[in-house]
Amino acid sequence: MAGPKPAAIVLSRAITQDIERLGGEIVHYFTATHDLDVGGRIYIANDDLTIVAVLPGKKQAHPSGVAKRLIELGLDKAAHSILRLDRGEMILSRDGVLGSNSCVKVELGAPARLSQIQLERQIWEFHRKFTQTPSGFLLCWKGSPKDRLTIEQLERQVSGLLAFYLGREVGFDLVSMENYTPHGRVDVKVSGPAMLAGIGPCALELKVLRSREGATKAKSTSVSVAAMIKHASDGVQQAVEYRKDIGATLAYLCCFDARSNDEDQPAVQKLADANNILLRRYFMYESPAAHRAAAAAAAKAGTLLAGEVA
Repeated sequence: MAGPKPAAIVLSRAITQDIERLGGEIVHYFTATHDLDVGGRIYIANDDLTIVAVLPGKKQAHPSGVAKRLIELGLDKAAHSILRLDRGEMILSRDGVLGSNSCVKVELGAPARLSQIQLERQIWEFHRKFTQTPSGFLLCWKGSPKDRLTIEQLERQVSGLLAFYLGREVGFDLVSMENYTPHGRVDVKVSGPAMLAGIGPCALELKVLRSREGATKAKSTSVSVAAMIKHASDGVQQAVEYRKDIGATLAYLCCFDARSNDEDQPAVQKLADANNILLRRYFMYESPAAHRAAAAAAAKAGTLLAGEVA
């Protein structure tokens, strides 16, 4: 059989005993090793793949050979799956070799490795889907979005969802939220293997900019321009420290802008430039109609919306 050989994973209900009985060898970091050569091998694993062991024996070139080997090992009644790397398919056998089975398509290939511009496009697409308008997946506002009052702990909500969103693209083990460092917690850390060679890890510091704060419109108070400049400037300094702590090449300050007016903060931009921090701002519109109007105006002027990547 030409091409990659099939690989089988057998569910073990007593993984320690089965490893000893069958002479298996534990494969450390199985789920995180994307370049592992699994073709032709038979593995036993517990139900969450935290313990995986490869069984001895020659490599199998066809699913029928896998079945024969499972029978020889006394694993013919165990639930198992066979990954056919040459076909992009997985055979699922819940009741063993002679039980019913089904076949599902699987996505093959290593997780994506991002360039700087691809990372920025991912963050922009996240903003479009989750925070750009009140119709997004994340409910950002208290009451009417026109009141410009954001929910409690919005920064934490955004960082958690952004980490999940990026993890879907590059692998969940390569993106972490609130990664601890000697100088605080990085909101989102993108590990080096998630980026193209030579780019290294990346630190994302997130801030939410506001014009008002409070529990309700009646009890809200305004937030000064100076206060928001300081808030964003603190984010620049945090990004500087986090970049050092994690040995990052890139560090971003991503401002999700819930203020009343869609405008830049020149003082913050100047500070970011001086410290080689990449500043990106994502304005949060009060309605889809307001976003469409802004997009039309930007197109007419030949510009992009804040944070938009061409």
